Formats: sequence, C-alpha cells, structure tokens
Amino acid sequence: MGGSPESRKLLQSHTLSNFTTISHHQHQKDKRRPWRILAFAFFFVATTIRRLHINTSSYETYFTSLLDVSGNQSSISNTRYVSARDADLIIFYNLYIPQDEEGIVNAINVIKDQIGQIAKVLKRMENEVTHSSLSKKKQQSNKKEKRGALLYNLIGNENAFSTDQMSTLCHTLHPRLDCNLLQYHDEASEAVTLQDVHDFCHSDIAHEAEQQTYNNSTLRVVYLHSKGSYHSQDTNHIWRRQMTDASLHPDCLSPPNNDCDVCSAQFYIKYAIMFPGNMWTAKCSYIRRLISPLTNGEYTKRKEASIKQFLLLRLWGVLHATLDTDNVEHYGLDRYQWEHWITHPSIQPCELHTTNVTPLILLGKDPKGRTISDTTNSKYYDWGMAPRRISANLGGLRNARIRLENNPDAQFTEYYYMVGNLLKWFALYEGDGIPHIDSWIWNSFLGADRWKTLVMKHGTKAIDVMVEESKPRFHSAFELNHTKTMNTRAVSSVQMFGESPTGAVTVVFYQISFPPVSNLIGLRAVQAQFYALYMGEYDNVTNMYDTKSSRILLYYTISGGSKHEVDSVSKLCKEKSDRIICRQLGKYDNESTTGEILHHMYTFCNDKPSTFNVIHITNRIPGHISYKVIEKSYDASRIQAITTAVISKLCHLQPTTNDEKEDTCNVCGQEFYPLPFLHFTGNMYSTTCGYINKLLPPTSFEEQMNEIAQDALLAQLEEVYTTKLIRFNERILGSYQHATEHWIGSHPDLKPCDIAPLNTNIIENGKQFDVNSMSRYSLGQAPRRSSAPLGTFNSEGDAEAELKFRLKRDVALREYYYLAGNLFRWYRLYDTVPSDNSWVWKHFPDGQLWLAASRSGDDAINHLLNHASSEREAW
Repeated sequence: MGGSPESRKLLQSHTLSNFTTISHHQHQKDKRRPWRILAFAFFFVATTIRRLHINTSSYETYFTSLLDVSGNQSSISNTRYVSARDADLIIFYNLYIPQDEEGIVNAINVIKDQIGQIAKVLKRMENEVTHSSLSKKKQQSNKKEKRGALLYNLIGNENAFSTDQMSTLCHTLHPRLDCNLLQYHDEASEAVTLQDVHDFCHSDIAHEAEQQTYNNSTLRVVYLHSKGSYHSQDTNHIWRRQMTDASLHPDCLSPPNNDCDVCSAQFYIKYAIMFPGNMWTAKCSYIRRLISPLTNGEYTKRKEASIKQFLLLRLWGVLHATLDTDNVEHYGLDRYQWEHWITHPSIQPCELHTTNVTPLILLGKDPKGRTISDTTNSKYYDWGMAPRRISANLGGLRNARIRLENNPDAQFTEYYYMVGNLLKWFALYEGDGIPHIDSWIWNSFLGADRWKTLVMKHGTKAIDVMVEESKPRFHSAFELNHTKTMNTRAVSSVQMFGESPTGAVTVVFYQISFPPVSNLIGLRAVQAQFYALYMGEYDNVTNMYDTKSSRILLYYTISGGSKHEVDSVSKLCKEKSDRIICRQLGKYDNESTTGEILHHMYTFCNDKPSTFNVIHITNRIPGHISYKVIEKSYDASRIQAITTAVISKLCHLQPTTNDEKEDTCNVCGQEFYPLPFLHFTGNMYSTTCGYINKLLPPTSFEEQMNEIAQDALLAQLEEVYTTKLIRFNERILGSYQHATEHWIGSHPDLKPCDIAPLNTNIIENGKQFDVNSMSRYSLGQAPRRSSAPLGTFNSEGDAEAELKFRLKRDVALREYYYLAGNLFRWYRLYDTVPSDNSWVWKHFPDGQLWLAASRSGDDAINHLLNHASSEREAW
C-alpha cells in the first residue's frame, strides 16, 4: 500500500531524529573510543586490499559490523528499540489489519498463527543443549531462558487489535516474548518496517551486541510480514507459514556458514536478485551496506531512475527484455520494490528450500503433489549457500529462454540477466555497486563474462561504454562539443547575425542536411526551396507570387555534405542574391547536428520585439527514421510546397499583444496536427519572436524531453496512462534528435493555424506544386483536419479510427496522446497549463474534466488518472 504524504513526512522526521545519541550511553562510548579508532584503521586497510581484488571477506565481516560502510560511525537513538537490548531473538514485523469485520477476523488469526510460530522457536532455542552427552537431569538444569523481542508497525485498522491485546498474546504464548508497537500508520508499505530494520542495525544497541565478543560479533535480525491479512487465500497462508518457518529456522538464525548475509526459504535471480515473499533473516553488518528505504525517498528515486534508463535504451533498441512480459512486479516497482531492497551486489545468500516456488509448494505439497506435513523437518529443507538451481531460477518464457541460450549478443543486452542488475546497483550504490571480481554473480548469468571485462576496466561507466560501442541510433541534435555554441552566446547580436539590411526583409532560419547515403537528393531539395524563396510570398488575393515583396534574409546551417555541397549552396546564394541575402551560421560534419539552427533562431529573438516575424524551414521532412525511405525525407516537390506555404502572405502573422484573444494565431504552418503530438508538417512554420521567447532554449528542451520520455515509459509500465491509440516510439516521445520537431508546439500558450485545405493528396502524392494548387489554400484556426497524419494508425481510415477510440471514455480519459500526456508535459516543461479559453479544452476528449482538474491541483489530476487503484496497491 502506498504511504500518505503525512505518514512519510513523519517517518522521515523520525529517521532524522534517530541520529541523536542519548546521553546516558556517553560513558560507554568514551570507553569504546580507542577500540573504534583501531577498528577504523583496520577497516581502511581491509577496504584498500579489497579494491586490489584480494579476498578479505572474513576481515570485512567483522570490521563492517563495527562501522558504517561509508566509514562513518553509526549512532541511532536506543529509545525506539530498547526492548531489543540483550534479546536472543529480534524480529521486525510489518502488520496490516483491514477495516472490514471479515478482514479483521482473518488478520487476527494470521497474527496468532505467526506469533505462535515465533513462540515455538523461542521454546526450541531454550531446549537446545550445547553438550548432548549430559544426562537428562543435567540437560534440564542446563536449559537457558531465552528472550524474544518483536517490534512491529501496525498499518490500517488501529483499534481492531490493541497493543495490550498484542502484548497479552505474546506473553501468553511465551512469557519472555516482548511485543512492542513501533508506530501506527493509516496507510504505508513494507518500507516503514524495513526502515526500522535499517535504523536498528545502525543503532547503539546493535553495535553493543556486536562488540561484546569477537566470536559473537554477528548480529542477525528477522524480518516478517503478515502475508494473507489483506487477501485471505490458502496459498497466501501456506506460503506465509513456510517463509516464517524458514526465516526462524536454526540454519537461518545461525547458518552453518557464517559468510551467509541473508537467509530465507528460497533465493532467486529471476527478474531480480531477491528472496520471493520477502521474509528473511539478515546480518546487521550487511544491512548497513544497504541504502535507507525511506530517507528522502532516495531508494525509490534511484531504483526508478535505473528502470527509466533501461526503458529509454530499450526504446532505441540498445537493450532488451525478452525473457518475460513487462509488469511492475518483474521490474520491482510500487510495492514490489521492497522485495528488491535486501539485495546488495556484495550479498552472500543462503536458503533452505530445495524445491522451486510453484503452485504445489504454495499449497503445502511436494513436486509430486504429496502433502508436506512438517515443513521444518521435510526432506525438501536442505540448507545451502545460494544461488542453487540457476537454470530454474532464471525462469521466464520457455521459447525466449531457448533463444537466449543460443545468442551471446542477446544475452549481453538482456535486462533480466547481468545488465539489469548492474543498472540497478550502479544507480543505488554508485562505486559500491560493483560486484567483487570473485563474486558468484559473474558465474550466474549468461553473457556476464563480457560485462565482467567491461566493469573491471571501466567501473560504473561500463554501461555507457557499451552503449557507445553499440553505435546507437540516438544522438543529440546539437553539437557534441558546446564550446562554440557557448562562446557565440557571449557575443552581440550584430557580431553573430550581422547588420540588418536596409529595407523590408523576411527573416528565415534554414537547416540544411545532407544524408551520407546520397548527397544529391539533399541538394535537389535545397534547390527546390531556393526556387520557392526566390519567387517571394504567394498572395491568395491575387493568386500570384509577389516578387516585389520584402527580400529574404536567410540564416542557414549545413550538416553533413562535402565541399561540393557547401559550394553548391554558396553558388545558389550568389545566383539569387538580388532577392535572397544568405548568411551561413555554421557547418557541421555530422549530418545529425540538425538543432543548431533552432538555437540561433532562439538567440536571434532574444533582443527582437515580440511582434517580429521569423520563419523556420528545413530541407528534410522529419519522421522517416530509416534510410530505406530516404527519398520521402528529401521529397523535393513536397518540401517546396511546404516552404511556399509557410512563407506565403497567409502565414505572415499579424500578432497582437493581447495574448488572451482566442483567435490569435502565434504559429502558422501548412498543416497542424494534434496527434500523436502537437506539430506542423515538415517541422516548418512561421511564428513570432514573442512566442519563441516563451519556449525553453532548444538544448535544454532536448534534455528535458529525454527525461520526460523516460518518465512516460515508466508511467506506461505502471499503467498511469494508457497508450492504446498509438504505440510509443522514439519520435513520438521526442527523445534526443526528435525533440526538435516537438519544440515549436511544446508551450501551453500555442495558438496554431494552418492554411492547407483538408485534402492535400495532390501534394502528398508527389505531384508538382503550382500556383493553381496554392490558390486552394486558406488560413484557418487549427486543428481543423484529421487528428493525425495519414498512416499514423496503420489504417487508411485514420480519422474514423480515432473517432471510435474517443468514445471509449474509460480508456480515452487516460490516453497519453490526449490531455493526460499533454498536461504532464506542460507541467514538466513550463509548470503551467493553457488558459481557460484555449482550444485544447474543446478539442481533446474530456476537456472540461481536465480543465477542472488542472485548476484543482495534483490530487484532482491523480484522481482522474486513477493512479492509486486499490488493486495495484494491494498486498
């Protein structure tokens, strides 16, 4: 269950307060000071040796039990955990009790059952005799009383089972079992109790217990939760008993091999390195290596960051997750993240079960269907260091697993193998997230040997190196080295753009690109555009080009191409110099550097009046990623048509300073489409400096869009949004080089208009553009055509398909391509939303609902998104 903001703040406040030290223990600390200084020195030596890849685990086990892994002495207040002092069995218990009567009865039965198991273990510990040769009489006299401390957090119903009732139950079942409430939470997750485990292991009580003698320095704590108190099912109850039995088993409380850091019923490396069911016994010295579960929400943020990084790399085809289907459980999101918390790359795990978690074992039966009468004595319990059953542990879809077994490259990029774990560990623990050179981890995953080589050479940069070596399709639209760009920002506008020519001019910013496979088709598109620019503005009143209109001041950058193409552009400028004034702003060898012209336009508008008109054109139509369709990207006839449209008098904006005027157009293009994102055909448009100045700087915008793309992918995985209308791809999400196409339509104050008629097949079919076709154009407030360009829905009837989808309100309301996604981006980019009279509230489905929600804050928006559904948050 997700924690309320109030409870999380209270927990965070409490966690900080626990770092103060109670004064009556100061004398003991003073006595320990020389010992801690000596321990500190030995820890430094041990850590240094480890970094030289010499196995010092036996030394580190002892010294890290005295100190925090960061080398800082730990000091948590004893007050909260005082009942655990000198206890022989320390258990942290996460208890949930629902509100309904039937649920209360079930939860209380769960409590009695689990406390009974704990009491039974205490009695067993008392009956254990060190010297088995003693007579029965002496054995009886040799029994030692044992004390247990159960510290629990209560979540849900505060009144159904009081602290007095809990205490009475515990003392009734065993007189020396002390059960103490840590805190009550109306709503919370397992994290609140895991935080207490973390805090306790940093406390003075834990350190005192570890420092009593060298041989007894290993302090272990048990973590349990009331599985089955939310969903009362036979499988939940049986699985809870088995996990509780395992965690309290003698071989978990005191493993035969003390190297074991965490012990439980079963240890898995499927989907994540984890203990299914999340009940275990662990060393406090190991717990101190883990990141705090709740402090500042850092664990959740870092873990989500690792998943978002993967999702974006998968979007671009660098990494993959083929072993099984996507869901929050596999990635360890929401409540499932707490099953992943216990695993650090240094973990030395052990386990008791010899069978796998299957429907039969969850019903208390062996693999042949026979009932397991006594799980603790069953032949299916056999302690051992993990991982065992590696092949079964990997799980996943059978066909996918078979394909991976025969494909080393696929193993290398499979998220559920080595790279997914590295992503998580590097994000959570940075340098401490690198597994030891001799770790069992490197031998447990297919393809791990290649990762081991990279990690040992490059450390936490290994994944970045792998991505770079894979030659990914993504890249920045801007210079990789921004030194030149930064320097240009320091010079004056005159130095950068030159003196403005006398007379009226139309300012055009022109991005020229030459594809590496065929420079000729890129040059043809440039020639067609120069022809359109030279002809001047088309006037629909006279149905003629106005050759006496203002001259064109053309600022351009060239990406790619050889000296021949650069010289050809210069030659065109000279030939058309009576109408076109050319000024080159940059030449970039990389054909992918297509965003610098936007940076120049943005800089140009910084000191221009808000009503100043600027035009953006390019000789490449975006959206065609593969070079197999390169001709479509550089279709000279279509590019000429779009260029003619945006420089026509219809698109020459007559802006007003009254931004609230509903029919004011601040960006004009040939065609405007609101789906799959707000954009203009060909990414060519006419706009004003006033609107440009509202936008983020293009370089910052690209960075923000990369983050938004990652967040959108994560939200899709968590089912915050639906994406039923169109599948996500890199262009739709505007990541990396595709951000330039999203930039102009990104602001909530966008008031688009376009001029092409609804049927523009004459142009899209590649027919020669002429005056007769232009005469059919007329200015209109957009959007006024089908919601997306033809082919977006992989159907000829795009408009009809989208119209039918709009009627599915339960899905359309949360569709990312409608207002749910647009609002998400507007808030992230500009921290505001469109005005109440904006066209967006009328055009998109459920506009008035979203308008009301946007005015009421995050709670209303989250309610509409149904983010906190009870089923997803259920235990």
